[in-house]
Amino acid sequence: QLPEVRVLRMDQDSTVAKFAHADILRRFADGAANVLIGTQMVAKGLDFENVTLVGVLSADISLYVDNYRAAERTFSLLTQVVGRAGRGGKTGRAVIQTYTPGNDVIRCAARQDYDAFYESEIRMRRLRRYPPFADLFSFTVTGADESRVIRAAKALRDALGYAVERREELKPLSIEVLGPAGASVVKVNNRYRYRVFLVGKGCPALRRLVAEYLYAFYQHKENRGLDIFADCNAIQ
Repeated sequence: QLPEVRVLRMDQDSTVAKFAHADILRRFADGAANVLIGTQMVAKGLDFENVTLVGVLSADISLYVDNYRAAERTFSLLTQVVGRAGRGGKTGRAVIQTYTPGNDVIRCAARQDYDAFYESEIRMRRLRRYPPFADLFSFTVTGADESRVIRAAKALRDALGYAVERREELKPLSIEVLGPAGASVVKVNNRYRYRVFLVGKGCPALRRLVAEYLYAFYQHKENRGLDIFADCNAIQ
């Protein structure tokens, strides 16, 4: 006879009420349920000695978000989840569901091999000129008319490229201008978002360039009704 399955759920909806998060964990620890299903909030900092099995569904999703730290975050999350099983004297087991089982990040996380992940990740960041080897400045242009947003982003890209090629103080910095490209979620609140990137080691000259073009964007009448903002090494 199979044991009774008693399930608790912990996600954004179930933890809206005050102290709901702590209450769910207390009930699980007290044996009110033998299965806890949740989002990323169940991955970190939990220590239940009777938990012997953990599972992760669609572990690939966070690998392909629009952020240079996607692999780092995925590895961190998976190693945290794997570490939730077998906290006491019992043997633990983790099951990771993935569409890319050969991916180095997934494999290193499953083995909890921090050194191998670091060597792979630092090599890729060096090749791609990601932080800490360079800084990644992003300009995000937003507006209600997608075609105007794209035109403004292209004009910004061309102007930045011209400045990088012609200004003597910028020539030694090996700055790359990339884009425009749609944001990971192109349309939010009926406004389209397209990005232009500057890749180069952050320094006063490069930061002056960013500030100058943020100001200049609003001086052009063709950009009326559009907005722009910049970020450096955005973690989101």
